[in-house]
Amino acid sequence: MRKRQLYGLIWVLTILTVLTGCEDMFYREVDFEGETEPEMLVVTGNWFINTVPTVLVSHSFFFDRTDKNQNDWVRDAEVHMRVNGQPYDLSYQNDIYANYSMPPLRTGDTVEITASHPKYETVTARQVMPGQVRCTVSHVELLSTKQIAFQLDLDAYEGNEDDLIGIWASGTIEGTWTGSYGAKETYTEPITLNTLYSNDILFAGAENASTEGYYGALPGYYLYFPASELREPKSIQLFVDSDQLQWTRTYDSVRAKQLEVRAMACTYSAYRFEQSMRGSFYLKALPAPSHLPQSENFMEEIMVAIQSMLGDQEPVQVYSNVEDGLGHVAAFSIDSHTIDFE
Repeated sequence: MRKRQLYGLIWVLTILTVLTGCEDMFYREVDFEGETEPEMLVVTGNWFINTVPTVLVSHSFFFDRTDKNQNDWVRDAEVHMRVNGQPYDLSYQNDIYANYSMPPLRTGDTVEITASHPKYETVTARQVMPGQVRCTVSHVELLSTKQIAFQLDLDAYEGNEDDLIGIWASGTIEGTWTGSYGAKETYTEPITLNTLYSNDILFAGAENASTEGYYGALPGYYLYFPASELREPKSIQLFVDSDQLQWTRTYDSVRAKQLEVRAMACTYSAYRFEQSMRGSFYLKALPAPSHLPQSENFMEEIMVAIQSMLGDQEPVQVYSNVEDGLGHVAAFSIDSHTIDFE
């Protein structure tokens, strides 16, 4: 018996030794001895029709930096913008570069931006503003499948040949159910529908998932088609749905509360950038600061993602259209509609 216990003890000690060695192997720190990339200026701008453009300027840093939540704004850069050749100087104001005396951007404007600083190489970027997308929402209906169906009537689009049209929609329905215990009280709860589908072949070329004959966007994302397909007015049948409905209870009744629809025209580079960012979890890079407008909140999230090359563990390639630096400038026009069912 003692011999068996001795063998058991030896076996346990052997296992612990192996596990200790594995832990040391897996968790041992290794000093990086390779070459780091030189820091570059990072420029980000989301420009909309009929608004004055603003720009964020920061700089890149190596992917294993531990203080990534420190956003290194460059406050003393020289930022110049040309709109159709007309020069404007942008000054630093509350984390953004802007010149609110310049006229708002128009369809077809060619916008060029240059940012320079003694510590970094000068960077440039260029965009041609897209056309103004216009649409109306009609034939809205709550289906027995708890989807909201609607028709989107789009005007002919006059913009750049390689622009894209994106459609986004979100619906809210309300389900009523009765408890099966006690007083059997009646309850109501809202359900958000944020997955957009269509069976129109127009969307066949979009880089979105397609299921059961429908072309669908991931929840919260735009469903795209080429603007070249909208040289004449077009009507599209669309549906908003939610995977959440697969797990909800059986309702006594369901009614529609609200439908929000946006049609967006964007430059091809903006579409490319969204595709490269989609799987990168950039929204967790830095909490949006409360003192910036919503559009700048989104721009800062992008900025932090590009700064660190999206790497909590290792760098990931991100689409950039800034020459001699990093970042992304994009141009949009949006037409939004809200339908309340009450």
